[in-house]
Amino acid sequence: MNPTVLGDATHASAIPTRSTVRRWRGTASLAALALVATPFAAAPASAAEADGPVFAGTLTADGTAAVGSVLTLDESGGTWTPEPESRAYAWLLSDDAALDDTDVPVTDATAVSLTLLPDHLGKYLIGTVTGTAAGLTGEPAAAVVGPVVEGDLVAGTASVSGTVRVGTKLVATTAGWPAGTTFAYRWVVGGTTAGTAATYTPLATQAGRTLRLEVTGTQAGYGSRTVSSAAATVAKATFASTTLKISGTVKVGGKVSATTGNFSPAPSKVTYRWKANGRSISGATSRTYTIPSRLHGDKLTVTATASRTGYTTRSVTSASSVVAKPFARTVAPTISGTVRVGKTLTANRGTWSPAPTSVGYRWLANGKVISGATGRTYKLTTKEHGKKISVEVKGSKHAYLTATRRSSSTAAVKWPVGISVPRVTKNPTQYTETTVGRAITLKATATGGSLKYQWQRWTPANPKWTNMSGKTSSTLALTASTSLELNQFRVVVTNMAGKDTSARSYVWIRSSLTHPFATGQWFSLWNYNALVTDSADDFQGYLTAAVLVCAAPGYVPSSDLAVRFVGNDGRVYADAGREFSDHLSRGVQLDADGCGYFGAYSNAPQSVRDGGRWRISDYSDGQAYHQYATYRREAVPTASARTALGTAARGLGVAVPAGTLPVTASRAALTD
Repeated sequence: MNPTVLGDATHASAIPTRSTVRRWRGTASLAALALVATPFAAAPASAAEADGPVFAGTLTADGTAAVGSVLTLDESGGTWTPEPESRAYAWLLSDDAALDDTDVPVTDATAVSLTLLPDHLGKYLIGTVTGTAAGLTGEPAAAVVGPVVEGDLVAGTASVSGTVRVGTKLVATTAGWPAGTTFAYRWVVGGTTAGTAATYTPLATQAGRTLRLEVTGTQAGYGSRTVSSAAATVAKATFASTTLKISGTVKVGGKVSATTGNFSPAPSKVTYRWKANGRSISGATSRTYTIPSRLHGDKLTVTATASRTGYTTRSVTSASSVVAKPFARTVAPTISGTVRVGKTLTANRGTWSPAPTSVGYRWLANGKVISGATGRTYKLTTKEHGKKISVEVKGSKHAYLTATRRSSSTAAVKWPVGISVPRVTKNPTQYTETTVGRAITLKATATGGSLKYQWQRWTPANPKWTNMSGKTSSTLALTASTSLELNQFRVVVTNMAGKDTSARSYVWIRSSLTHPFATGQWFSLWNYNALVTDSADDFQGYLTAAVLVCAAPGYVPSSDLAVRFVGNDGRVYADAGREFSDHLSRGVQLDADGCGYFGAYSNAPQSVRDGGRWRISDYSDGQAYHQYATYRREAVPTASARTALGTAARGLGVAVPAGTLPVTASRAALTD
């Protein structure tokens, strides 16, 4: 086949007139042309020979044949016969600008315009338009451009981010370039390429030279573009530094030195200059300096100057220090005053030459500082008793070295005259037994001087020693009441020298029908302690209450105790219920603490119960020792009371206070 050349211009070219243009068969599509090698046929001599609309004239493709440009088919150079009802567009890639079966359709290119891509580079583009009217499709008209050349890349800008200075990292920055552009970098210092990375750090040897950045942008299908940043001169770097200090004591004859390591990075050279009152000292240019006597009272400073290639010279100066010298003469301080607790001691600062302008004091006990004791005088406290006291005096004066002198120690601190550690010489009565309404007097005597007294009380309800308000004399006076039963008392004697505590005093109270013990309260018998709970009014027909007991060693409740109910009519009612297995007459089981319980029963009628009393009798050691407890009706149902009577003593919810129970000795053995 001998294809007709459509044109070889690089821009859009006109297609020859219809009589000279090869055309497609009326029934063939562009797709069929691409896939099936359909031979070309000669164009008919007139429009009447066409199968559909025929374009007569010149079809052009407006635009530039370069990547990135847009080509648009232009029909203004010809006419259609007849006028198409619709048009179909197609674009083909061609190697030789000839419209033949080797041309390849551009994928999805079915619009009147086409944007040229990098894939089109070096190829010809043939645009075709086909008209359709009255159901008949004519042959395509075509226009060709090419070959496609590289497009013009739109160049952005290049700039340097960072301070153009020795040792400072610089970063290449671009802006305004098309998406997808890749970059190459060139750092030019003094006309020579110094680096090709995206970052660059100027060297010390480059200080003072001109630096610029060149950026070359590249993108497929486009020619590369190179732009440059503004030129800048590489500045010298600066040293970082810390505070320069003078080490050593700034005194006449003292050797001092300037601290090192205060510059970063390390300089190649450091020079020093010592100054007095801001004036340079002749010959003082070393890191160390020995201070002559002529500088006494002057303000001494040192300046260090660092240098290094590529860095700006930097100088730092220390704070000033006054050149001092020792006091010519000092004499240790002395202490005057009575070395007893409560007395005030006075420090005499001693002799100083010259006289200090300020003096500070610090008191010590056995060589240890007494907190807050910083005055010229100090009042001795109980904390210093038995310790030896000394004082330090610190003297200060301008241009003199602060000096501290300590006195000799005193003798050990004694108590005031007439004061010694309290000692109880006579304890209060150890055991007191009385009846309600009688006076109870407890008294203690003690030695020690300036004594203070504080009586304390211990009760079964509050089993710990507690201060009694207002009871602060050597004698404790009380009126007996049932609330004092099984109470213990003691007195604490104090003064500034210490304290002593008396032995405890036990109190027993005999109750009566008119002054009984409350239910739930522990009370004493002869060789037992006991407690009566609330009563159940109907326990299988009887009045009943639980009785808790604790026995002195060797005593058996079932042999010694009896419980009766005394009605409000004064009559003593017999006990009842001997058929019950836990009745007193059948024995009472005591636990390891010597405590147990039993049920008390009575046939006292309901009419005599309110205002009645339970009477508990202790017949041990041949005694007939009676105590009375209040009758109080159980608040819980009878079933609960019945359950309670079958539980252990501690299970009844009544505490057995530590230290109160069990009784540890018989009453007959407890005498003063």
